[in-house]
Amino acid sequence: MTKTIAQMIMRGSSDAGQVCAVRIAVLAEKYNTGVDFADVLAAGIEVREFRWRRANVAEVEMANRNQGRTCDLPFREYFMPDDGIDNCMDSDLWLVVSDRLDKPLAPVRPYAVFATDYIQRYVPSIFPDHLKDVDLPFLQAVRQADAVIVTTPQTGKDAVSYAGVPARKVHLAPMDFDPTAFLRTPSIDAENRYIFWPTNPTQHKNHIRALEALQRYYENDGRLKVKVVGTNSSWLTPSTKLPKHVDEIPHLLQVRKLIASSDILRENLEFCGEVTDAEYARLLSQASFLWHPVLYDNGTFAVAEAAWLGCPSLSSGYPQMRYIGDRFSIPMEYFNASSVDDMSKALKQMEENAAVIRKALPSHSDLEKHSWQNYAGEYWGMLQRIAA
Repeated sequence: MTKTIAQMIMRGSSDAGQVCAVRIAVLAEKYNTGVDFADVLAAGIEVREFRWRRANVAEVEMANRNQGRTCDLPFREYFMPDDGIDNCMDSDLWLVVSDRLDKPLAPVRPYAVFATDYIQRYVPSIFPDHLKDVDLPFLQAVRQADAVIVTTPQTGKDAVSYAGVPARKVHLAPMDFDPTAFLRTPSIDAENRYIFWPTNPTQHKNHIRALEALQRYYENDGRLKVKVVGTNSSWLTPSTKLPKHVDEIPHLLQVRKLIASSDILRENLEFCGEVTDAEYARLLSQASFLWHPVLYDNGTFAVAEAAWLGCPSLSSGYPQMRYIGDRFSIPMEYFNASSVDDMSKALKQMEENAAVIRKALPSHSDLEKHSWQNYAGEYWGMLQRIAA
């Protein structure tokens, strides 16, 4: 995401005849910058490492005074980037990709925050009790920002009504999609298809209800098996030993217990774990449909990837997913992710209707219209309004 944003800024500014230098600042020792950022380096984008440094009010006041700036400083301690050069103080605008900060960002330069979602508003249990206030610095970061950037209207509303950001500061960025990394692979006979379930172990993925819905689906003569794919998704199956740092998470233990107690689930679920892009594309292109039973988040591009690969999708009907469906003209079937009964019925209906929906999927040329290159000018225009 960060690299795509940087490329949009450079491309958009260049196309507008207002060439803007772009720098990506990344946490030190997290990346092999020469390898991980080779593509943007080749495009003329600087990549610089930094560390977060704690700064008190006096330091932040001095940094602003040296620039002839003044601002409110309601917190006792802040984060400032330290890159060993000029701490990015020569930048006209800082764009912080994600609000997940441990301390509020020192307002020593104009800055915007890219806010992905506010899952914790709808699924409070995503944070354990001893971390129930962990999102406070996230909220502080966006409240102090000059602008907050979102990619779905609902997350924009959450930024206002939950995070407390003034509506005038919230900007809806164009949601781009570039699926060309995935190669279309030959389909297989319909009787060999399956349900493709991309997930990870976090609680908002709604595993308990999803598994209970699958049980009912099979009890009502559901015929399609399920392939489970995703980072650490193998933690969900009792056949995998949990790493020490997650072996007492209640949600994981409940999921594993449910699977262990159900012959019908163990017989029909295959946990593929984290797979390569090529294997992901192969599995998805050969699926009957993709299943997305999440309670809430900012939506998933997996449904667009599925459409590119000729696979229809069955999704929870929360606002962000409906927005993605509308934006990319993807015909999707929806269900209520809080209702096991509704989910199980939707699975059965999708088993019967997937072939028809597949024929209505958008073409490659229609999906390619949503590439970042086509939205670069719009993104640059948004940043100009923020910086004005």
